[in-house]
Amino acid sequence: MWRYLMKIKKGSKLFGFILLGLLLMAQVSKAQEGSEAYTAVATLDTTNIQIGEQLILRLSVAVKPTDLVNFPEDPLAFLPLELVKSFETDSIDYSGKLNLTKKYALTQFDAGNYTIPKQKISINNQLFLTDSSSVSVRDVEVDTLKQKLYHIKPITQVEKIATYDWLWQLLFILGALAAILVAILRAQKKRKLAADNKKLPPYDRALLALDNLEKSQYLLKEEYKEYYSELTNIVRQYLEEEVHIAALESTTDQLIEKLELLTASGTLSLEEDTLIQFKQILQTADLVKFAKSTPKEGVAEKDRSRLKEIVVKTKESIAPPTEEELAAIAATEAAQKAREVQSARKKKLIIAALVFTGVFLGIIGYMGPKNIWDTALRNPNKILLEKDWIESEYGTPAVIIQTPEVLIRDTTAVAQLGEVSLQKFKYTHPKGVLFISLETKKFVQQEPPNFEQLTENSLRALEALGAKNIITKQENFEAQEGVRGMKTFGTADFFIDGDTKATKEDYILLFFGGKGYVQSIGMRWIDGDPYAEEISEKIMGSIAFEKITETPEK
Repeated sequence: MWRYLMKIKKGSKLFGFILLGLLLMAQVSKAQEGSEAYTAVATLDTTNIQIGEQLILRLSVAVKPTDLVNFPEDPLAFLPLELVKSFETDSIDYSGKLNLTKKYALTQFDAGNYTIPKQKISINNQLFLTDSSSVSVRDVEVDTLKQKLYHIKPITQVEKIATYDWLWQLLFILGALAAILVAILRAQKKRKLAADNKKLPPYDRALLALDNLEKSQYLLKEEYKEYYSELTNIVRQYLEEEVHIAALESTTDQLIEKLELLTASGTLSLEEDTLIQFKQILQTADLVKFAKSTPKEGVAEKDRSRLKEIVVKTKESIAPPTEEELAAIAATEAAQKAREVQSARKKKLIIAALVFTGVFLGIIGYMGPKNIWDTALRNPNKILLEKDWIESEYGTPAVIIQTPEVLIRDTTAVAQLGEVSLQKFKYTHPKGVLFISLETKKFVQQEPPNFEQLTENSLRALEALGAKNIITKQENFEAQEGVRGMKTFGTADFFIDGDTKATKEDYILLFFGGKGYVQSIGMRWIDGDPYAEEISEKIMGSIAFEKITETPEK
């Protein structure tokens, strides 16, 4: 063929077309060789299960060891069946290929015939589909002729286990208050000791502080900076109070210079050796505090003894005060005493406030802020919830129910066409925060009541009361002894007595009945009131009915 092609003139169009076609065929052949066809298989261990039973779906594919394979993991991929568990991928090496198998546990809780959709398996970023699978889910058969039926067992009273949560909460509050009291007493004791020390003369206070420093743990812990800081502060404080110079804010040289001037003026009679010794101790303290120098062993204790001698010598060298100075000192002490009395009063008030705050916070922590607030403001529904409730029978057939207040018979209720009798009872809170109504009706026709129609009539009655934007939900409701009925509930906006602003309320409508009669209970309350919600739940939990013996048809 190539010889034939070579005979064609290179410049001809025919040669160009043939050459282009051969190139395209070569590319297609190469692409087909590069991509292999994979077969994805889906198998089920069973196609017939009972409700809630599990089946196993297996997805299998044979690939090269170098292929990248991704099995489905999204639970939505198996709908309408539910994914219970996804197992790890199993692999078997066979004839140079890798057989991969992925298992899934699936289930369904509704009877019927279902189809598991085609599953997508990604191989080297290319999707391959399995076949779909059909599954039959059957109900659990109950043969009432082969097995005995028993009456519904009454509610078993279980002895409540005492957890004593309130006791632990009370102990926690008492412990917290005790800790606060201990902290206050310790602070008072510390302040009292400081005040007692402050009442001592400066000379006695300085000697006592130096003796207490000797008993400290600074030197044992090698805390020389703290030791020398306290040591020099004691002496500087003494000089400020006794000699009346600014010693605490002065540098070492400034302090020595002030003492030299006082000695030269005759106010002090310190010897030159005493000043030199004092300056050396202050310089050592500066090196320890600022240059982090460590004194030789025994030097720190020796410096304390020397400073104690300097304090004694300073006291002895001070000239006695004049009468004017004594009067000024007395005035200062009187003013200081007055300030201390005032400060003591303030401290007592602060302590009392802290104790009161602690007790108040403890009560709030135990009862809860909302509970305390509602108790203080006398929330009407909270009062109703916590009072002794009344259990009564209403109507014929009788409805047995517990309510916070007795329901009053509505004497204006009149039976309508088709009704043999109508008995209506209701309760309306004086503040309009709770409404309860109960009706029992007997009909001429001995047929079961139409709950849907009864619900529609009740919603129209709400509209007649001024309800707008009614939101409705329905569900089955089971009262005591397994008596079943229909529950309709939701919210609505009420414009009562010509109000311009709507009041959002919750409502519940309960319907029960049998052949020729219906029993209904309705409740309304202000939306968002947790006590009213508890009241409604307590009422619904107490509903019971008089047993009715139906006369068999002749």
